[in-house]
Amino acid sequence: MSSVIKALGALFLILITVLVVTPFLWMIVTSLQPDSAAVLSRPFHVPFPPAFSNYVKAMQVEPFGIYAVNSVVTAVAATALQLVTAILAAYAFTYLHFPGKNFLFLLVLAVLMMPTQVAIIPLYSMISKLGWLDTFKALIIPFAVDAYGVFLVKQHFQSIPKDYVEAAKIEGAGHLRIAFVIMTNLAKPSLIAYAIMAFKWRWNDYFWVLIMTSSVNRRTLPVGIVMMKEVSDGGTQWHLLMAATLVVLAPMIILYLSMQKYFTQDYLKGGVKG
Repeated sequence: MSSVIKALGALFLILITVLVVTPFLWMIVTSLQPDSAAVLSRPFHVPFPPAFSNYVKAMQVEPFGIYAVNSVVTAVAATALQLVTAILAAYAFTYLHFPGKNFLFLLVLAVLMMPTQVAIIPLYSMISKLGWLDTFKALIIPFAVDAYGVFLVKQHFQSIPKDYVEAAKIEGAGHLRIAFVIMTNLAKPSLIAYAIMAFKWRWNDYFWVLIMTSSVNRRTLPVGIVMMKEVSDGGTQWHLLMAATLVVLAPMIILYLSMQKYFTQDYLKGGVKG
């Protein structure tokens, strides 16, 4: 009976893997097709020789160099701000005592449960009145604080023995040094995981960038791909579109693979001796 259960489990995992991997493989095959006609007539045919030149052509359809710079600036700046504010808020909620702390944390949880779409109109109105439309400030400042990041980092800080904080205070360390030196080192796997997620959210953001920007100089890669689809002549050039999409996905894949080792490291080994 156990062998049957194991076989069914393995079959289920194989099925899930196929469902996840197949669209990605189709994107790769499509990006190597010689033209859009080949995509429509032989969608799953692996071309020979593969048209690697599609990646160069795709980058020339739209000013993807500008889009790439905008994406990097937006994603890096927003992620850095979110990490700083999450660490400060999580440290305050975990180790400091002040009136209304529990109530403020409930407000953070309330924001966490609120749909993002609810805040779009008020935010747009506020940014418009500030004169920030079509600027980097509109793409970065609204995401400087993230309720999910505050909650995630706070939960990890709570799992760290308070002996570390007490020992640091005895050595004369202030709150900022404890938060940004000691706690960030102890919570490094959690912070890196959150940083990757935050970077991914901003890197892949389409809707917010679309409504906040009106010029090529501030658009990012996801919006650039849609603009590429709209300006294509003679129908959608799927082979070029998939090539551009893979180029956009590549940094996230590289980032995850390079940071994966931190998820399994235990930074609390050799902890406080009892």
